This record gives sequence, C-alpha cells and structure tokens, in this order.
Amino acid sequence: MVHEVIDLQQARHSPRVARKRQARIREIVCAALAMLRDEGNDALTLGRVATRLGLTTAALYRYFPSKDALDAELQRAVIAALVASVRERTEAADAYAVREALCERDRALLAIVVTALVFERFAETSPAEFGCLTRNLSTPDHVLPDREAAHVFEAAWSALVDLAVRIEVAQGCDVLSQGDPNERAVALWAALQGVVQTRKLVRSARGRIEPGRVAQSLVRSLLVGWGAAHDAAQDVLDLAEREGFADELASTLDFLHTN
Repeated sequence: MVHEVIDLQQARHSPRVARKRQARIREIVCAALAMLRDEGNDALTLGRVATRLGLTTAALYRYFPSKDALDAELQRAVIAALVASVRERTEAADAYAVREALCERDRALLAIVVTALVFERFAETSPAEFGCLTRNLSTPDHVLPDREAAHVFEAAWSALVDLAVRIEVAQGCDVLSQGDPNERAVALWAALQGVVQTRKLVRSARGRIEPGRVAQSLVRSLLVGWGAAHDAAQDVLDLAEREGFADELASTLDFLHTN
C-alpha cells in the first residue's frame, strides 16, 4: 500500500473518514505518476494534477499542502513498489533454491544478486518512476525540504536494511568475508545508482555501453571483493538471468492498483 502521509489532521479523523482520505491520496498519487510517465516531470504541477482528477487546486491542497509534499509521497510510492518487487523476486529465487536443492553458498549469493538485478532492471522498465526517485536521492542538491526528505529516506532505508540482512546471512555462512553489512548494502546501492545513470549515455554511445552488462560486472566485482569465489558469483549471476528473476517487473502504477 501507499505509505500514509504523515498528517496530524488525518490522525484525528474517524477510521471511515481516514480510509476515504487515504483512498483519495492513492488516487492523487496514481494520477501524478501517470502524468510523470506520459508528460515528464516538468509537466507535473498541483494544478495540472487537480485538473486531471476534476478537482480544484484548493481541494488538492487538503491532501498535499505543497508540490514538495506530493513529490515526497510519489518517491515513497516508488520505493514501496521497488521493495515489493525485490521481496517477491527474492522469495521466488529462494523457492527455486529449495526446489533445486542449491547449496548454501549459491542460495545466499542468489538473494543478493536478485536484489541487485531487480533494482537495475526497475530503472530500465520504469524510467519515469525511477527518475522521480533519483531526483532526490542521487543528486548532491537538497531537492526536498528536510521534513519530506526524511520521510523518503526512511522508506529507502528499509530497502537497504533488507539487502543488509541478505549480506549478513552470506557472511554468517562464510560465503562472504566479515564486514559491516549496512555499509556493503549502501555501497552496492550507490554503485548501481552510478550504473543506472549510464542509461542516459546509451542513445549517444549505442553499442559501446550496455548498462545491464555493466551492472552484472559491478555486482560480480563487489561480491568477489567481499570474499566470494569468482566462479560462484558468475554462476549465480548466470542462473539469475537464465531463470528471469528480474524480468517483467510490475510498474508502480500496477503495484498501487493491485495492493
């Protein structure tokens, strides 16, 4: 579900009114995401979102007092969809590992690899949604006010915690050397952010840059640097691609419409 907007006024509503309010917030978020996908970020204003929904701008302010508040909620919705995709695909990979009786080493590496591949592939299949997220998280500028940025960070941190747990499991069974799993999760995420940005260059350097291959090379190099056997890391990457664990990801809109 969409993360609820932190709103003291909403907290004072009756449960029925709060549910109606949350449904309206979801409707607004879906409309804004569709506008981002169809028309780009420059077209996204509170006034245009209100018009798309047949509301007045003043009515929209009852739910989002500023464009920054709407941007923060959009980013949290994208993060929620990404986290859901990662969890769904890692669960599928884990079920596959049990069914195929994979060894402990491959099972531990597979969870990390699938997490990384889903993240990179989500950027490819949902560029407008991912761009909404990276405008805040991947630039040195403070795009959002501190309050809204803090809400986005907390949502993003939950995703990193999931990855850190998978890394810690791999360390616990000596698949990876010992290290700070939180730092390693941040390092992997930050490195993949850099790979994702190379997609902007593909149009001008077609045939010379393949972000998917770069992402795989990056993941393999980090795993080997953290103590994994090179052949094991490559075998698991090949397995994840062959089984399509990161293929056909749901968009954020799909996620919101079904959850």
